Amino acid sequence: MKKLLGIFAILTLLAIPVGLYAQVEAGAGAIKLGVHIDTGYRYSAESNNNPDSNDVYWQGYETFNVENVILGLSGKVGDKVTWKINEALVLGTSGTATLLDANVEWKPIDQVGIIVGRQLLPTALANAPHMIKILHLNQAPLMITGGYNAPLLIAKGTAIPLMIPLPSWQTGAGLDINFSGVNLTYTYYNGELQGLNSLAGGNDMLTEADKEKGGIVSLGYNGEVGPGKLMARAYYFGESSDINGDEPDSSDLAGWGLGALYNADKFFLGAEYVNKTWTPQDQIQDALDQDNVNQFGWYGLVGGRFSSLEVVYRYDFIDYQNIDSDAARDIDTEQWHTIGVNYLINDNTTLGMNYVWKIPEEPDGVDYPNINEFSIMMELDML
Repeated sequence: MKKLLGIFAILTLLAIPVGLYAQVEAGAGAIKLGVHIDTGYRYSAESNNNPDSNDVYWQGYETFNVENVILGLSGKVGDKVTWKINEALVLGTSGTATLLDANVEWKPIDQVGIIVGRQLLPTALANAPHMIKILHLNQAPLMITGGYNAPLLIAKGTAIPLMIPLPSWQTGAGLDINFSGVNLTYTYYNGELQGLNSLAGGNDMLTEADKEKGGIVSLGYNGEVGPGKLMARAYYFGESSDINGDEPDSSDLAGWGLGALYNADKFFLGAEYVNKTWTPQDQIQDALDQDNVNQFGWYGLVGGRFSSLEVVYRYDFIDYQNIDSDAARDIDTEQWHTIGVNYLINDNTTLGMNYVWKIPEEPDGVDYPNINEFSIMMELDML
């Protein structure tokens, strides 16, 4: 208990000065500075430390992580042009930075925008760094991250990726049409297939030498409905890349999803579903003895708000693949149950505590360890 109280005290003290930080505006609102910081403590106990022949050992972990650090600049040039730059910082022994957003939007009229540059594509509502603010929990959904069984499928020789990716930040050009809370977009962009293609020269994210491109169309709504606010979106995307070699070949990715999050003063609820299909090059199709690999997942969440406290529950499910293999079918599903309690320090800062029951499908005759996780996170979101 002393350890737990100590962790709460440290995170709360860190949050006080950070939570008071305000966006900086200059030039009569021409430039705005924003920041997003997630600092988390995660703990999972050691399990099956004296394993029998059918037991799987789990060493557990205990760690503090600065999980998302994003600095953003945005501004306006005249009446019709806006720009945005968001940089994610990765901390560690050798710090690195990843460019998330770097785009310019021109609005010839108020309802129409043309966005050029690097941008977050409109897929799942959960496919964003603002975990507690949007999803009220410290962990992204299983359908986004994958879980315990994802790497084990590789060990079974299935030749599939750990997770078939959703497009996220990509460079391209998009059309954005808004009217009365309804949002219709189309974006043509550099592809996401890096890591899916095992053949040399098949994908080159730096030069796009494989001419890999994708397109995504989405229809969404963001506005007041009844006593609360509704965010909803449906989308479809498709990508294709050429494969270098003696014979023409390609590696293709397609997917669709839909979801909604509803937020009222005293309660909130939401659900999302995603379905992705990877059609690999001929060499992998021959190894799998099938044309494609399908992966789908979903989550549902519900919670209540009592003054400055939130209580939330989420259920997650994923089916990793449809490969016709007994070894793969034994471990191709996984589910999580998560409960959380959040303390809303102010409009921009939240302290969250979660417990996750992780239940991967077990192979016949195998006893998986207890891989459940306890976490505490402080989130500051001012982007």
